[in-house]
Amino acid sequence: MKTKLLPLIAVLSAVSFTAQAEDNNTGAYVTDTYGNIVKDVWGECTRSINWTPETAIASCEKSSDVGNTATTDTTSDVATTAEATTAAVVNNDIKDNGLRGYAIDSDGDVVRDSWGGCVRTIEWTTENEIARCEGKEEVVEAPAPVVVAPPAPVVAPAPVVAPIKPAPIPTIAAFRGFFDTESATLKHSAHEELDAYENFMKTQPNSKIKITGHTDSRGTVSYNQSLSERRANAVKAYLVNKGISANRMETHGAGETSPRTDNKTAEGRAHNRRVDVELIK
Repeated sequence: MKTKLLPLIAVLSAVSFTAQAEDNNTGAYVTDTYGNIVKDVWGECTRSINWTPETAIASCEKSSDVGNTATTDTTSDVATTAEATTAAVVNNDIKDNGLRGYAIDSDGDVVRDSWGGCVRTIEWTTENEIARCEGKEEVVEAPAPVVVAPPAPVVAPAPVVAPIKPAPIPTIAAFRGFFDTESATLKHSAHEELDAYENFMKTQPNSKIKITGHTDSRGTVSYNQSLSERRANAVKAYLVNKGISANRMETHGAGETSPRTDNKTAEGRAHNRRVDVELIK
């Protein structure tokens, strides 16, 4: 609605003016529930969108001159205050909601009566009302909070553990040249080969072995028997020192009774001074 400012006397006249003009049934003016034409804040009849010069009511159209002659110097200060007040009221336009519950002007604003109230139409209900017109606070729904899901936990990949390859199952091994003549002391060269049994028995905790000592043919039979037993025990002692339980090893002495080669040569006798290791479980 466009703002129109008038002197205070004109405003007061419009507020107190209660013309009982009735609509001419053409729908050219906005009417109240009693059939009387609604007057705006200047005391003028409120036209509807159906108004034309042909449907105009003479008494309504003459009312636009009301109050134009009442201007004096003594009221100039009061009129200025009235204009400011009127501008504050009229400029507070309320846009129509398009539900036909209120009369609207050519700007699409709700028509106000002389008291600043919104002019209702006969189609007004509480369902199509405008909150500001009815003096209610407009409820603005707050947007729903945005729920941010926590980031998925980062699961570290399981470490790749290389499979433990079981040691190869040893067969009967004849360890030759581990001892000097008439000696039961292991040579250093024997350690690497005996370590193969150590590794196997540690990966196979239920395994057991049999250790048999041998000699060449030189010396008496009883001496060679005792020497072969000491040689078997020397191998057992080495493995026990490596952490293998003594209960997992059997020792025997075969003396000179099981030669591998001929004892007539030095080389043959060296091969016969040996220890045989056999997996029995």
